[in-house]
Amino acid sequence: MNEGTKNRFPLKIMMSYLLLFTLALVAGYFIYSEIEVFMSNDTAEETDVKLLKTSALATRLYEAESLSKLALQNKTQASFQNYADKVDAIFKDIDSLKQLSVSNNQRSLLDSVQLLLRQKIRNSNELRSLKMKNDANTSIDIALKSFSTMEASLGKITAEALAPNINELSPKAQTVIRNLADYLNANIPTDTTSVPDAKKIDSILSISKALLSEAKLNDAKTQRFLSQKEQQINKNDLELSQQLRTILSAFEQEIISNTYTDNIKRQSAMQRSIRLAGIAALLGFLVVGIFTFLINKDFWKIQTYRQNLEKEKKYSESLLKSREQLISTVSHDLRTPLHTISGYADLLENTQINEKQSRYLQNIKSASQYVGNLVNDLLDFSKLEAGKLHVEKVPFVAAELILETAEHVESLYRDKKLTLLIDIDPQLKKVVVGDPFRIRQILTNLIGNAFKFTEDGSITIKASGLRRLTKVITLKIDVIDTGIGIPKEKQSIIFKEFAQADRATEKKFGGYGLGLTISKKLAELLKGSLSVESKIDEGSVFTLKIPLEINSSQESNPTKKSYLVPKLRMLIIDDDTALLGMLKELAESMGAQVRTFTNFLQIDNDSHLAYDLVLTDIQMPQINGFEVLKKLQSGRYKHFKNQPIIAMTGRKDLDAEAYISLGFTQVIQKPFSKGELLSILNLLGFETTKAQENSTNSTKPDSDSAYYSLEVIQSFLGDNEAAIQEVLQTFVNDTFTNISLLEEFIDVLDYVQINHITHRMLPMFRQLHVHEAIPILEKFELAEVLQMNPGQLRDAFGKLKVVVTNLLTALKNRLSISPSYNG
Repeated sequence: MNEGTKNRFPLKIMMSYLLLFTLALVAGYFIYSEIEVFMSNDTAEETDVKLLKTSALATRLYEAESLSKLALQNKTQASFQNYADKVDAIFKDIDSLKQLSVSNNQRSLLDSVQLLLRQKIRNSNELRSLKMKNDANTSIDIALKSFSTMEASLGKITAEALAPNINELSPKAQTVIRNLADYLNANIPTDTTSVPDAKKIDSILSISKALLSEAKLNDAKTQRFLSQKEQQINKNDLELSQQLRTILSAFEQEIISNTYTDNIKRQSAMQRSIRLAGIAALLGFLVVGIFTFLINKDFWKIQTYRQNLEKEKKYSESLLKSREQLISTVSHDLRTPLHTISGYADLLENTQINEKQSRYLQNIKSASQYVGNLVNDLLDFSKLEAGKLHVEKVPFVAAELILETAEHVESLYRDKKLTLLIDIDPQLKKVVVGDPFRIRQILTNLIGNAFKFTEDGSITIKASGLRRLTKVITLKIDVIDTGIGIPKEKQSIIFKEFAQADRATEKKFGGYGLGLTISKKLAELLKGSLSVESKIDEGSVFTLKIPLEINSSQESNPTKKSYLVPKLRMLIIDDDTALLGMLKELAESMGAQVRTFTNFLQIDNDSHLAYDLVLTDIQMPQINGFEVLKKLQSGRYKHFKNQPIIAMTGRKDLDAEAYISLGFTQVIQKPFSKGELLSILNLLGFETTKAQENSTNSTKPDSDSAYYSLEVIQSFLGDNEAAIQEVLQTFVNDTFTNISLLEEFIDVLDYVQINHITHRMLPMFRQLHVHEAIPILEKFELAEVLQMNPGQLRDAFGKLKVVVTNLLTALKNRLSISPSYNG
């Protein structure tokens, strides 16, 4: 099955879904439009509500007319108030109907009803006013009858006596009757027996009756006018009532007509929606059928392709397995000849060979080491590819792991004179759980590459702990260099196997392109990540992130329970390389980490050095031990933080108090034994490993030799034959060089250099108990003080040369026949 067929299969599926979605969208749009039409018209419920409200409005109008007539008949305030409340309710009903109405015509009809209703209210008020005036005329008649009654008997006259319904009269009529009553009361005589007063009263009553009669005549004219007016108002009121009924009837008919029209539209919209849904469903079934056929056709092709793919996969897996077996077999088969080559190369190095042969031998050893590293990486790569590399979980101290790895790699590239800067977060000194071996392997690759591809500048290692959860911490390590950098387009390929950023890089710096690949896979195996940021000619930053568990049970005391606990770190400075080698082997056998220098000038003031104490020789050529003490205490060396400084000296002219008064912590006299060094370390509070002490004490001295004794060296190194061989080989090489230099300086009579060389030689000669040479070397050390002349110097050197020649011959014989030394 070709690539085009594979691409067409998902394309057809996508097209089928797209067509179905488009069809559903179009059908939905049209159906939604019809539903909008269906929903835009009034519903049956709303129509019923409007009809009910219209009927209720008509009923209330009839009730209002009845209340109006009742109020005009009763002429009471309560009746008129009931009429007013009913009218207000009618207005509210009209407003609610307006809110339900959707057509302007219906709203205009309701506005007309409100206008006519207001006119009816005005007519009712006019009729009420006319009725009140008619009641005033009735009161005048009653007043005339009262005057007739008063002619028989005069007494206190009140307005209520003149007009019993005075409270229902108009204000004007009430005022006239009350004034008349007051006037009559003012003129009623107290004694009716007086004839003149009786006549006077009769005249008053006659005048009052005349006035009221005249008022009645005038009011009769007004009554005729009011009667005509009342008839006209009643006629208008009847016309208004008829118009109201007509408008309400028209309003009701319009509602019924609109409802009928809306029902027709709904039925039409529903029919169209059903037709559209049916057409869409038919088209959908058609599309599904067509694409089902096409997809099934491609599906069977894919099944065939899958079967072929499974066959190819099995074949590829068999090839990968064969490759894994081949790499494993070849790697293991290569190890044996490589060990043989390395062993014989080391043996050849201990024989008498010239400088050219030594250079050839170094090339052989370098090539063997290169192939050995390649074999190891191939095995790791093969295990990673096969998933056979297992992750361990052991407690360790991350800060110590990083520090130890960085210093180890730095020691391999010490000739490059690069500055190593290390910045470690204090919280990484706590105990964590993970796989320290694999983390060390990744760091070794990253830091080694940083040193390899950097010619000038510095290597910076920044380590921090990012707390994610209560029991998990993310170890973040940045390895920063100032090297050649990596082009951006090449950064993605450097993690691929057997790949490098540039062919020129491979030719110049070497390598086989597996280190970063293995590091990346190891980081992923540890559930972490490895990334890079780089710029050409500016350098690179490799960032490693590894999640680690926090081992809270061991946090408080990591020195007793954890792997990679902090070790004693020693800085040793001595110009005697043989003694340096022996002290290094001794310190490492005690579980300490050692950095050795033959000259203090090799130590940069801003370089990274981590040490707990300093051992320095006193008499050295360029900078002596006192100057070392002064420089360290000057504050210019960032790595010195008032660590103890122990002086190593062979001088007898100064006692220990003199050295301590100058600033040294302790002093140890050369030659010294392992026990003496351990005693001083324990006195300063440093714990050391004593695992080899028993073997040291039980070690028998080497076979007797007339020229040397290994008793002191074996007290340092125990039965570690390889370490003894290395110390002896260094001593042989240094002695050969020192004897040649001593002869040259004796010829030119340079007492200073004679002193330096013999002082450098004396400690190891004392350690080896070369008794015949020690007095001669001590004389040479004081040659200037003893004022030895050239003849004496040459005689002494001749004796020394014979002793040294015999000594070197004996040592070379031992080195060449030692059965335990295999390099």
